[in-house]
Amino acid sequence: MPSFGQRNDQIGKGRILCALLIVLAALVFLPNLARAQGTCAPISAPEAFLEFNHMDPMLDRHRSVRWLNSRAGGSPRFLVTGLTEYEVQASFDMRFEPRQVGFGRYCLDPVRVNPKVDVVKHLVYIASELERGTCEYDVVYAHEGEHVKINQGMEADIRVALDDLVNDVVRQVGAMFPMPADNAQRAMRRLISEYGRDFKRRLNDIRRRSAEKHKRIDTPQEYEKLSLACGPNSAFQTVLQDAAR
Repeated sequence: MPSFGQRNDQIGKGRILCALLIVLAALVFLPNLARAQGTCAPISAPEAFLEFNHMDPMLDRHRSVRWLNSRAGGSPRFLVTGLTEYEVQASFDMRFEPRQVGFGRYCLDPVRVNPKVDVVKHLVYIASELERGTCEYDVVYAHEGEHVKINQGMEADIRVALDDLVNDVVRQVGAMFPMPADNAQRAMRRLISEYGRDFKRRLNDIRRRSAEKHKRIDTPQEYEKLSLACGPNSAFQTVLQDAAR
């Protein structure tokens, strides 16, 4: 049987061992705890909506073949008998709110992401030499209709880009750490500026992809196919050729 002194010595060693285990557990869990307390995950998703102001295409039948070819750049490779013009303008609104998470420390919550796109021009020109109801008119009208579909498809692409942008905002803000009030104000201004530029970059990418789609249906081969759609002696080979000179 251990003596009284030996029992006290064993109790003391047990207390030391218990204290060491507690310290070790704290060292293991402290980094995770610090990360959990240090990040600024938003408490809710921001309100995100796109204002897309449509404009129905307007048909203009008062322009000559010569005018259309000049407007299109006067390419000698094919005859331009129809033309579609489309133009958008964009603006970007974004709002953050600082959220206090400790004494003098703030996180940023994205509250609203609201881009606005206005269609300011959507014109479809068909050469004045073409009479409504003729084969040639119908062929040109259908071709320009394909351009209109490409333009109208931009809205869906912009909505997808907006969803991606909102996800980027939430990830970036969530990776931040609490900051002083002055830093929070500067961070809000910086983020609004950065994401405004980011949205315009995404919009320009969508415009570029749309322009590539337009080019794929505006080729010499496609125009040759259209010129033969109404027969070998149609207005494409006769009247319109003379009018373009």
